[in-house]
Amino acid sequence: MSQHDEEDISPLRVLIVRGSFASLGGAERELLQLMRATSMKWKVGLATLEMTEEAEALLDGAPIQMYQPKTAHIWSHGALAEIVARSSRDAQKAWRDIEIPWSEYDAVHLSVCKGTLELLPLIPAQLPVHYHCLEPPRWLYEDVLHRRLDGKPKRPLWLTKLLFTRQRRRDRAFVRQLIQRPKSSISGNSMWIQRRIKTVYRLSSDPTKENGEPPQRDERGAPLEATHLMHVIDLEQWPLEASPEERDAATKMEAIDGPYVVTIGRISHVKGTWETLHSLAGTGLCLVQVGGGDVRDRNALMEEGKQIGVEVHCMPRLPQVALCHLIRNARAMVSHAHAEPFGLTPIEAMAVGTPALMVDEGGFQCTMSSVDSGKLLRRDDAQAWKEAYQSLDDEPLRAQWANTGRTYVEEHFTLPVQIAALERMLTQY
Repeated sequence: MSQHDEEDISPLRVLIVRGSFASLGGAERELLQLMRATSMKWKVGLATLEMTEEAEALLDGAPIQMYQPKTAHIWSHGALAEIVARSSRDAQKAWRDIEIPWSEYDAVHLSVCKGTLELLPLIPAQLPVHYHCLEPPRWLYEDVLHRRLDGKPKRPLWLTKLLFTRQRRRDRAFVRQLIQRPKSSISGNSMWIQRRIKTVYRLSSDPTKENGEPPQRDERGAPLEATHLMHVIDLEQWPLEASPEERDAATKMEAIDGPYVVTIGRISHVKGTWETLHSLAGTGLCLVQVGGGDVRDRNALMEEGKQIGVEVHCMPRLPQVALCHLIRNARAMVSHAHAEPFGLTPIEAMAVGTPALMVDEGGFQCTMSSVDSGKLLRRDDAQAWKEAYQSLDDEPLRAQWANTGRTYVEEHFTLPVQIAALERMLTQY
């Protein structure tokens, strides 16, 4: 066998970078899932400034080389830190103290998060770099994260915008540096975020792009447009039929009397929790919220539920088998999230045969508009929401939605689809 043949069969060597796994939300879990799967095919390294025991446990022993600080990284907080972009500056300094053997990798996959792009200046110029911009940081460019549960601003919005001025400048400067590099690329996690990248970073967007299709490039090999790389789920974790472990988990969960819908995500304005609650008034359905939240917000949500006659159950993050049971037995998965970047929840619901009723915005349009398995509804159309809840009593319709949804997920949102798309992005330039 020639040396060239040996090189052809060598596994792709990819360094994955994410600033922090502390929040361990959907984005972090999806990335950990991707690493588990790709470690069976590629040589995978992970560089991070903050790894938690719970996050590491979700790697399930996958053979991944870790690069992280010798001592725990401390993130700066407070108004002054925001004004001077101290967290970004501290992250850039912290990356310099981590020894990464760049010659052992063929490409770098950056996952958007505080502290991620700050590694960019240290990455050798010859390495291909893909920046998975799941969303331009919303706390910098939108006001939805700076509002209370009921939508009222936490502080004057002009002040919030002023506080983040320097951080926005740094973020845009890093992205400019990225897109000036040959062999680089930047993608959203949906066609919606591909368009948002155009708005925020002034990079062209081609709506005809396929999932994982590399960008058009200039004569130097630098990208001329944004692309998209969509999220997926691990179907083994979302079986069509309940497993014995799932049935066992069900016996240990909080009892819910009567039919219910599920909404997933921290209690907040951005997740539309307050609006979801109000949409249920007069339907006889309970609201089960999963994902935790501030104690004051939880109490306010439950008190508002009492006022309008909707029973509310608030749950923390759940083990996978318990979450499967909860969604499988719900009347629907529901969300009023504001411009959700992608939204895994309708995909997860479809996987186990549960209808998805989602607000007709953002990434939900990308994942649901081409499949008849649930409904996309205008946020302000109260009557349409009431009719959608009533339609959940139509068992033949539910069965049709369940069959269609599972097939759709199997075709478009599985790990092999994502791995192939990412490999295309990392190797074609």
